[in-house]
Amino acid sequence: MNNKLVFWIVTAVLGVCCIYILTSTVILPVFTKSALPKVVVHTVEEKEKNGKPSKNADDSADTSNGGSSKESVDKLLELKKREFLTQSRLALATEDSNYLVLDLSNKLAILELKGIVLHEAKIVKLTLSNSIKQQHAESLINWASEPFSVKNIEATIPKIVFFEKIAPKDTLEANKMSLEPKITKQGDVLVIMDFQRNLRFIISQSELPDPDGLKAITELRKSYSKLEVSRSLDALTHLNREPIKPQIEIVVSKTDATILYKALPLNPRMILKF
Repeated sequence: MNNKLVFWIVTAVLGVCCIYILTSTVILPVFTKSALPKVVVHTVEEKEKNGKPSKNADDSADTSNGGSSKESVDKLLELKKREFLTQSRLALATEDSNYLVLDLSNKLAILELKGIVLHEAKIVKLTLSNSIKQQHAESLINWASEPFSVKNIEATIPKIVFFEKIAPKDTLEANKMSLEPKITKQGDVLVIMDFQRNLRFIISQSELPDPDGLKAITELRKSYSKLEVSRSLDALTHLNREPIKPQIEIVVSKTDATILYKALPLNPRMILKF
């Protein structure tokens, strides 16, 4: 009787420990927010004055001392948001390649070049992870204060399509080969981009894929799911888990998804607008 009691007590204690470890290292990090990487932003005025207190800093201090109401705080955050957005657009306007502006408030994905809109895609569905939804507005503004640079891209469609045509030996063969190659079928689209500052951005199409496209999309999603499973197993082994990637997924039309992926450069940059 005593041995059975000890056995069940030990089993219960071990079970509680396993549940605690599993919850703290795997489950909670997935369903709760993670700290966003901070960005140290230096404005043009700060650089020119070499660390001297600027007028804007004095004004913000006065605002924080005198007007601590919610309206004042919201107004200050909105001004910061506009300032960082303008600075990001100005920084990318000096480059010769186009970039993506993801407007989450208006649900738009915009291709721009030197501030000029090249293409505008309406977002049909927008999904934000808890690491973004549960963050304070000030943390989000700081996190998105500078353009995001891509680290890795994977997609179900090729970036560039090449046609191979063998040169004819004589005029008769040239006449037979006067027809252009047939245009290949437009594939179904899923694009996964990993950016700096721990951001994952996913573009998917709103239309239902065909069997071949569904297979390619499923395989790509499974590869990332396996990666998360391996990270969870590593977390159980080392009792520590890496921060969950803040994730943004947009659903647009198949045409827009194709344009957004193929029109962007090989190393695209992106501006987030909340």
